Amino acid sequence: MKKVLYIFILVLIGSKLFAQNDAPKPSIQVAGFIDNGKVLLRWAPENHVSWQRANKAGYAIYRKTVIRNGKVIDKPDSILIGMFQPVPLNGWEKYADSSTFAIAAEAIYGSGMEMTVTSQNSFFEQVNIARDQQSRFSIGLLCADQSFTVAQMMGLGAIDSTVKTNEAYLYIVRSNYTDSIEVNQVGYVLVDFSFGNLLPRPFGITHQLNGGAVTFSMPYEPFRGIYTNFELERSADGKNFVTVVGKNYYSMSTADDDVQTYIVSDSVKLEASNYYYRIRGRTPFDTFGPYSDIIEVNVMPSIDVTPWITDIKEVDNKIAITWAMDSVNEQNLKGFMVYQSASNEGPFNPISKDLIDKSINLSYVQKPADYSYYRVAAIDQFDRPYFSSSRLFQAKDSIPPLPPTGMKGEFDSTGVVKFTWKYGNEPDLLGYQLLYSATDSDEHTLLSHRIIYDSTYTAKFPLSLLSSKLYFKLVALDTRYNTSRPSEPIVLVKPDTIPPSAPVLTLEPDSLGNTRVSIAPSKSSDVVRHTLYFEGEGKAPRVLFTGNIYTDTTFVLDNSIGKGYLYCAAVDFTGRMGISNRINVHKANPTTSGDFKVSYKVNIDEGRVELYWDAFGVDGVAMIYRKTEGSEYRLIGVANIKDINYYYDSNIKFSLCYIYKIILLNVNFSKLLNVCYE
Repeated sequence: MKKVLYIFILVLIGSKLFAQNDAPKPSIQVAGFIDNGKVLLRWAPENHVSWQRANKAGYAIYRKTVIRNGKVIDKPDSILIGMFQPVPLNGWEKYADSSTFAIAAEAIYGSGMEMTVTSQNSFFEQVNIARDQQSRFSIGLLCADQSFTVAQMMGLGAIDSTVKTNEAYLYIVRSNYTDSIEVNQVGYVLVDFSFGNLLPRPFGITHQLNGGAVTFSMPYEPFRGIYTNFELERSADGKNFVTVVGKNYYSMSTADDDVQTYIVSDSVKLEASNYYYRIRGRTPFDTFGPYSDIIEVNVMPSIDVTPWITDIKEVDNKIAITWAMDSVNEQNLKGFMVYQSASNEGPFNPISKDLIDKSINLSYVQKPADYSYYRVAAIDQFDRPYFSSSRLFQAKDSIPPLPPTGMKGEFDSTGVVKFTWKYGNEPDLLGYQLLYSATDSDEHTLLSHRIIYDSTYTAKFPLSLLSSKLYFKLVALDTRYNTSRPSEPIVLVKPDTIPPSAPVLTLEPDSLGNTRVSIAPSKSSDVVRHTLYFEGEGKAPRVLFTGNIYTDTTFVLDNSIGKGYLYCAAVDFTGRMGISNRINVHKANPTTSGDFKVSYKVNIDEGRVELYWDAFGVDGVAMIYRKTEGSEYRLIGVANIKDINYYYDSNIKFSLCYIYKIILLNVNFSKLLNVCYE
């Protein structure tokens, strides 16, 4: 609440003092400090040109009493405190032994300094003069920050002893010269005895230990304008502190892209010990702010080098690992440890919990069954490891895994098959590969070049494969890619969704008056049997024959079979059937051979055999088969005899003889024609 009131008072004072817009913009930085009932003032111009001009013309300081006993004064009077400028050169002689005073005097009165740069100077002279002026300005302000007495002698500091503790004052520092537009440079500071001095405790401190160097850093912005530098104190017991970095030390990071920080450093012995530090800020008035919290620093000497593995070789049933390392302080080295991992990325685990003596650079470890990665670590006195690079060792191995066992698999209705088997026990087992073949005699082919790392695998096969069976084997591989003998093969039957092609039936009377039924078998390769059925009128079908038929086959029907229908079913291994045409038995034929006449013509010019027929009162379908001597009949065409009375066969070769067989479905008629194309 008190802080809010103070800010409100400042705003109120500002509005009264600078109610008009003619108040000059502050160009001199001013700081005030209360010290034993007095007010100490410090100021600095904004650049080296202003500083040099003010060194000759000086500054005037005015004071206005703005608050008395907690009440704001409406129209405060302005009192001239004094005129200030650098002490003449002879006044500095008594401080000649102090480097800070000597450097400050040199910055002001040193030879070679020119006040202005004229057009008569060359370009390089102008640059050098500007650099010299800027350097003197920077060094002079740095000296003023190191000592308030130096600041007073440089005309940049003053003491006001005519003050009262129940009042607040506005100090105005004004240059005794005007710039190019007739405006004095000016600066302001408000000092209120009721609030005292704002001196924050240093915070945000971090430290870094690099060997024997301890570096502390803290943020710059919170302490800007309050402290000029910092004092670092060290203690061995946390109670008795000595100054290790005093007022003559000043360091601040200046990288453009980095956040600015104050930096202080100390050097300690590189041995195991604890140190305690504290920091306080120094004001430009030769006073100090409060101490920071105590910072504990643990100095733990490290090993600057790491070992490296020189060799790994087999010795009997073990391996010998040797290493080397550059010389280190023996007091910091405690010993060595060997670490092992199955992967180059780790994690690495120690082979033994016992340290290897620091005078030994050899270790015997158990030989791995397959391979392993090794690292050697130097252990310091604080048990911190310093690792070497990893190195691979591979055992010699030409023995393949055992053949896989327990392989199983089954197709589902979509062609997907899931394989399972027993996973091997070999420690160096890498995985498996699956092979397949369409027959049991062909060479097996890899189903995929990818290695299977599990004991299950799922694959999909198109149902359109011609092979109804697939043969599978499995091989195992170790990490050396030694391949086992194949497993026992398994045979899987792929799902069959297409029934076999239908066989064809014909009835032919012979010269003895018997009725013969001819079966042209199904052309499907997966047929396991043909079954001939007779279905009497109003009775269930009965089997006349069942078995394998590979060529055209004829059966003689018993004359007592009765009236009914004949048909044949081709059955595949899944049970699907292809049903032939149905033929009437012991029913008067609708036509005779005289009613359905077949003839042919060899058309050499067109390159074809032309088949013709005449049908009178016959309605049905003609199936046209063809073969050559020693081959089987093959269906080449189907025609509706009611609509078409011819068939042209152009798929023939010159000088060959063909046998055509024409069968009328549902009618007891067939006709053979021998045709030579020549």
